[in-house]
Amino acid sequence: MHGERRSRLTIRLWSGLAIGTVTALALILLQKRPHQEPPALEVQAPATEPSAATLDDFLSHIRAGTSAYRDHRYGDAVQAFEAARALQPTESLPYRYLAELYWREGKPQQAAQAVRSLASTLSDAYALDQVGRFYEEAELRDLAIQTYQEAIRLDPRFPSARYNLGRTYLETGDVGRGIAEMHAVLDLHPDFPQAHQALGMAYTEQGRFAEAIAHLERALALQPGSMVVRNHLGRLYMAQGRLEEAIQTFRILVDHAPNVAEARHNLAVAYARQGLQDLAIDQFTEALRLRPDLHAARLDLATLFLEMGRAGDAIAVLQAAFFVAGGKPEPDDASDLTEIRYRLGVAYARAGRWQQAIQELQAVLQVEPTHAGAHAHLGHLYYQTRQFAQAWRHARRAESLGLSMGDLLVALRQVSVEPQ
Repeated sequence: MHGERRSRLTIRLWSGLAIGTVTALALILLQKRPHQEPPALEVQAPATEPSAATLDDFLSHIRAGTSAYRDHRYGDAVQAFEAARALQPTESLPYRYLAELYWREGKPQQAAQAVRSLASTLSDAYALDQVGRFYEEAELRDLAIQTYQEAIRLDPRFPSARYNLGRTYLETGDVGRGIAEMHAVLDLHPDFPQAHQALGMAYTEQGRFAEAIAHLERALALQPGSMVVRNHLGRLYMAQGRLEEAIQTFRILVDHAPNVAEARHNLAVAYARQGLQDLAIDQFTEALRLRPDLHAARLDLATLFLEMGRAGDAIAVLQAAFFVAGGKPEPDDASDLTEIRYRLGVAYARAGRWQQAIQELQAVLQVEPTHAGAHAHLGHLYYQTRQFAQAWRHARRAESLGLSMGDLLVALRQVSVEPQ
């Protein structure tokens, strides 16, 4: 189904490309297009007009090729487009399909040659840039990269193709090349906000926070309405301990997007780190009102309550998560709810409700047997309830998972002998 959707997207783009000597083809295919108007891409007409018979044959092959492509009969599609190319080698439409089809058949050299022929027939960097975007939507990123490179070869000063090439590099994990292309964009257009944003995100991933902040600040200055940039910048300020700047940034974000729970959550975290506990609680509460399933906010609010010695409030906040999930969490929620159950066990322990704490922590271990914190807390709880054999077992398991359990082990040796 997903592949069928991509095929329709691709057909919509290219149904309007064959113009010049084959205007009739564009009209035929445009009647089949179900939705939006494709980008207008101009192709240079050949020096001599083809005969009517040649044009009819060309159109026949194109119709056969697009029909086979739509039905996923890729071998038949290749034969039809190759026949169309032989009749009209200066038309771009067959090359566009052939590049994709060769790539899908595992013929990268032929696909690359088809991209070069496509660039030769289009001779337009903007057109190739659009083609690259559609290859990306079809999840053919390597082919998109080659297409962007051809667009840059046609016009080295065309910024969009360089930006899209750099973005694709970053998305495929080639961070070095991605960063280099973004800097090349800024060499051409220093005020290209998307390039500053991409560099800010890339430098964040590398832990180069000062450079990330500089680029994100520039991106925000160029596009003050970008909530994504403002949010990421605020998080970086927090990571750097620049809490007043983080609070100011998130306040603006909340003013512009008061119903975005994540914005309020971030503002709450900044308030909490600044010691403004009441303001933090207000923002956490509002975030959870807007999105009761925002478990990160729930965990952070419960942690704040525990730090304030309000174990009962922490328990209430954490218990509410299971009412939100209806007792049957979705797969994406399962790990969050396991952490909530762990924090709930800790909160019960802080409140002196030891049996409930043990029950919750044992439930955590059923889902995640190597949860070191759960083992450590169970070791202490079993010691408190004088179940020493269990205390030894969980203390040793927590130690094997990397936690220091020296104090508990010393206490256990004073009252019992370690089981063999």
